[in-house]
Amino acid sequence: MTFSEMQEQLQHELKESRYQHTMGVVDTARTLADRYGADRSQAETAALLHDCAKYMPLSQRISYCESHGVPVSEAERRNLTLLHAKCGSILAREHYGVTDPEILHAISVHTTGEPAMNLLDQIIFVSDYIEPGRNQAPHLEQLRKTAQTDLEETVYRILSDTVEYLKDSNGTIDTTTNLAYQYYQKKRRSYTMYDESRKMASVACAALEEKKAEEIKVIDISEVSVIADYFVIATAGNQSQMSALVDNVDEKMYKAGYTECRKEGNQRSSWFLIDYKDIIIHIFLKEDRLFYDLERIWKDGKLMDPEDLKA
Repeated sequence: MTFSEMQEQLQHELKESRYQHTMGVVDTARTLADRYGADRSQAETAALLHDCAKYMPLSQRISYCESHGVPVSEAERRNLTLLHAKCGSILAREHYGVTDPEILHAISVHTTGEPAMNLLDQIIFVSDYIEPGRNQAPHLEQLRKTAQTDLEETVYRILSDTVEYLKDSNGTIDTTTNLAYQYYQKKRRSYTMYDESRKMASVACAALEEKKAEEIKVIDISEVSVIADYFVIATAGNQSQMSALVDNVDEKMYKAGYTECRKEGNQRSSWFLIDYKDIIIHIFLKEDRLFYDLERIWKDGKLMDPEDLKA
């Protein structure tokens, strides 16, 4: 079956909104394939068929996979919508005549991802998330920009945002998605050495300075602790300013390519902690800054001004 024939058939089988999404993924995958030197025909075909099983009845999906020897995870049994990717890979082979194993594999992992995805897998995974018709997911504009320069970083950020969203909403995280997130997080961190931590701390300080934080200090704890390389500490004049500082740090760090792993505090808090693993940012109201006195507790570390990071 030719690409045009598959496209014509899909147009009859998918709802109009789903078909428009599919063509958006095709266009995006084509662009990324050209950008990163992947096979354009493979990318177009995998993108075209990635949601071909989207409207397969939920009640049929488990048996359809199992009858073709495709394993079904516990998360997929609890959330049958996830199975449209695996079902789609089978349907692409049986109904649309696709025999290329790389195309079939890219279709099967486009929803959950997996560790060590190849280039085609990454292109379809990213294209499905960032195609122009998408408008609900967080950080879309930044992800679209990053996808043009660093595909693997984009994969990591999508997985990070997905895991964070599912945790916050008490959703089910598929085991494969979690393994993929851990894999790309570990791979990413293997390149994040001390100099990169210093750069992260500098970005955080600049974000705090931009919103007029007071008494910004940095403590280098790399030689006295394994919990991080740097603490960045700042004081907010009031809770309104604290919220502005937190928001600006979030924005500037994300734009610089850094994703938080933990945040503590809320709009009524007198302190906020934002953990980026290699650096931890502490923002206090004045009374709590004096009470916790991190500079005294971590006196064995090296106390620095933000300007020292540029030395």
